Amino acid sequence: MKREDMIRQACRKDIILEGPVEATENSYPFDSMRHCRMPYDLEKIGYCEEEYFASGYANVYDDDNGRLVVKKEGLPYKTRLLIRKPIKEEQFSGRVYLDILNATNGYDHEDLWTRIYDWCVRNGHAYVGITSKPITVLALKTFDYERYRDLNWSNGEQVSQPVCHAYDSIPGTEEGLFWDMLSQTACRIKSKVENNLINGWNVRQLYLTGQSQSGAYLNTYVHYFDQYMKNEDGSHIYDGYMNIVGAFVARKVCQQKTLGPLTLDYQENVVSEVPYIKMSSEGDLYLFKGFGAGDDMDQHLPKNEDTEKNKSRYYEIPGSPHFDIKCPVIVSDQDVIKAGRKPHVIPSEEKQFINDFPLAYYIVGLLEKLHIWATEGIAPEVICNITRNDDGTIKRDKDGNAEGGLRSVLLEVPLASYEGCDMSAHMGVVGTMKFFDKEAIQERYKDREHYLELFNEYIEKEVKEGWLLEEDAATVKEWADRSISRILEV
Repeated sequence: MKREDMIRQACRKDIILEGPVEATENSYPFDSMRHCRMPYDLEKIGYCEEEYFASGYANVYDDDNGRLVVKKEGLPYKTRLLIRKPIKEEQFSGRVYLDILNATNGYDHEDLWTRIYDWCVRNGHAYVGITSKPITVLALKTFDYERYRDLNWSNGEQVSQPVCHAYDSIPGTEEGLFWDMLSQTACRIKSKVENNLINGWNVRQLYLTGQSQSGAYLNTYVHYFDQYMKNEDGSHIYDGYMNIVGAFVARKVCQQKTLGPLTLDYQENVVSEVPYIKMSSEGDLYLFKGFGAGDDMDQHLPKNEDTEKNKSRYYEIPGSPHFDIKCPVIVSDQDVIKAGRKPHVIPSEEKQFINDFPLAYYIVGLLEKLHIWATEGIAPEVICNITRNDDGTIKRDKDGNAEGGLRSVLLEVPLASYEGCDMSAHMGVVGTMKFFDKEAIQERYKDREHYLELFNEYIEKEVKEGWLLEEDAATVKEWADRSISRILEV
């Protein structure tokens, strides 16, 4: 069998689904919305949450001078899938967002869901999260061994080395099994069978997403496997891709031989025939230098193209942090500890400095632009990147805010200065912000009404251009009203 046919066949192999796995008070899915930081009642709004175990056979691949080769063939696996979807078919929009769950903290983190959950349920979209790494499988088994005991990412070899939580890569496992797991899951979702994870309903569009480390996974996947993810008529299984705060990095296609923390490389030659939107928060422009990629990031930024062979857009959003630690539907600290991991803890005296830039709303806007591009062929606008100084650092205005990039009303009609990343502190991925004092506000704006007039005028421009949705703009307007009133004590 030809190498290409072997890879294509592995991508399209059928999987065996087990579930929905019963959820009780004592045994429930990790990341369950009933047990998150602020419990979220999905059933009350017409949604359900289900967990499945997916079994199949996956190849392990390697890169041979830029050419994908099969290193091991047909290893058995079992991983988990977490699904949220409308209860009634008439509520379903036809869109499914398949998300590569982030493993950076050593447990499954639903980066996409925490950004878009409200928008998803408002519009009837379905969400599927897929476990992406052995280190998070270990956390799942620590969390609830009886529930997750059969999950399997074995590389088929016997090992004598003890498993160590300090290692990102686990002896005896293979991270590279993931690519076929992901492909096979996508094929099941897009199939017409009764158990396609969406109740057999017609899935009109399937979008694949990844954030941060999972964004590196996404770039790697698109580079090596996008060409194999096609139907017999030549159409793509995936209708588009969205890379959230991980736009310019990639990972090795198979597990590293040397145990230790994950290192990332800058992406090279990642092209896609279906629309692919990549974005960076301001925080990313410093953060990824700590993962071994090096300092020459600006030489590897994605290009903007809209051709038959490459549909790509790249956006940098000034002021925005890498991670939203205040999100109410993040997995609870109690469950993180139960999984043997450390939760995010910010000292109470620092909460006032946490960057609350609403990046989630701009992610939603870009997802809508991705959908328009995929279904109507209308590519979103090209926007300049954040401005750099000659030494590569971010150029800032008199308020301390970054210049250039996809501009937000929060920076164009500001009440505060925003930094997306503070690498000198433990709050690096969270970023910092500082409100202007009363005197500075009064000097800049005539009064509260004048500020709100300018603010609302600019935000309506963002809505008209599609960067923000009406519902999200209304929430930002409420924030502006509360903030200016507090500062001016009115």
